[in-house]
Order: sequence, then C-alpha cells, then structure tokens
Amino acid sequence: MTTATASTLPPAFADLERFVPDWTLGSERERNRFRVRRSLAELDAFYQTVFPRMDALCDYIDRYSLDALPPPAARLLQLGLMLMEVVPAVEVYRQPDVPNAFDFDRFHIISPADGYTVIDH
Repeated sequence: MTTATASTLPPAFADLERFVPDWTLGSERERNRFRVRRSLAELDAFYQTVFPRMDALCDYIDRYSLDALPPPAARLLQLGLMLMEVVPAVEVYRQPDVPNAFDFDRFHIISPADGYTVIDH
C-alpha cells in the first residue's frame, strides 16, 4: 500500500490522488481481497472516477517501459489494475463478490507477480 504524504501522482491525475493510499495494491490477490471487502458504493465511486480517466492513464503509462516505471506511473498502473478488478463487480454483478461462487475465503488466487518494475531516481 502507498501512503500519500503529498502529491504521489502526476499533476494531471490529481483527481485520483484520494485513491492512492488504499487502492494502489501490489498483487492480484491483494486487489481481489480488497474488492470483496468494500461496499458497492465504494466500488461505484472508484469506478465512476477512474474509468473515464483510463485512456489518459494508459497514455501516461505507455511513456515508460514496464521494466522501469517511475513511482507515479507505477501508482497509475496499480489504479488501472484495481479498476480491472472492480469493473465486473460494478458492471455485471452489482455486488463486491461473485454471486453463486465459492466462499471468498476458499478461493485462492494463483497468478504470477505483476509484471512491472518500479525505479527510484
């Protein structure tokens, strides 16, 4: 999780800054666990704010190699990955968890690590 002490995103994305402390998570497992523990209202608020910014977010991230993302770009990528986690809950299920599925605590996500490297300079 990232802690916002000042601006942690590029200035053009200041409207997304409020999500950085809680919504920038480093793995699919963390993002999934976070999603199912949020209310639909929280997911909707995130979706309504981030979804319209996805083209700009992608354009910004595309300036860099995934092998060398500066921290602000990595945070934007994490917000984008979180949006991918949230979209089905908001657009399809209208609830934080998948209906008629295994109990969340029985579900184990097995996935490779997210494929990006953050550089500090």
